[in-house]
Formats: sequence, C-alpha cells, structure tokens
Amino acid sequence: MKTEKSLPSVVLTERASQVFKESCEAEGSTLKDTFLRIGARPGGCSGWKYELESNTSEDIGPNDVQILSREVSVIVDREALTEILGPLKIDFSDKNMVEQGFVFEQLTTGHQCGCGESFTPVKDLNTVK
Repeated sequence: MKTEKSLPSVVLTERASQVFKESCEAEGSTLKDTFLRIGARPGGCSGWKYELESNTSEDIGPNDVQILSREVSVIVDREALTEILGPLKIDFSDKNMVEQGFVFEQLTTGHQCGCGESFTPVKDLNTVK
C-alpha cells in the first residue's frame, strides 16, 4: 500500500486573509466561489518567482490541492507545492504606497532574495551550500 507523504502547509496571516476577503467583496464574489491560487514560475535572482491570483472552481485542475487557511481556500498544484514551494506563510504588507502587496515567506531554511519575490525551490535546498 502506497502512503502519501503529508503536504507542506500554506498559512495566511490574518491581514492577508482580510485583504483577500475585501477583494472578493469589491468584485462581487464570495469565498465560496473564489479561491486564492498560489504558484511559481522560473525567474528572479534566486531561480523562481511566486505567483498569486484569484480563481473560480472552473480553474481547478485534477492535480490541484485545496488548503483552507483563515476561511480562505488556497489552491495550489500538488507538485509545485511539494517540489518547488514547500511550506509557506503569506502575509500582506502595506508599509508604504510603493511596496505594498502579498509577501511570501518560505517556512523552511530556504534561500530567498532580499526583495522576497524570488526563492530557491525546496527540492534544491539540500544541494545548495
């Protein structure tokens, strides 16, 4: 019998959750039919860049997993979560008008650039010295 390893956690802070909920309300949608999709694509100074968008149930694919955090359904591709992203905390920063938005924090001892927009995939962490 094949046992699936547990999935990495994705945790929204209270502020990130609040901002996503307000965004849904402003667009006339609800948390029941709107999901927060996270992902990654190659790029940036550390190898990969985070992606974030809102999706509907029509956008969910067969390899996607759904994680509930602070009443928000987070959707992420299973392979991207386990091989690239790893455990994450997502916050929202509004320190100033220029640098505001969602902020990702790898919960493993990953390599992330100073701006927080780029990171080393978790599958490569053991090979990075």
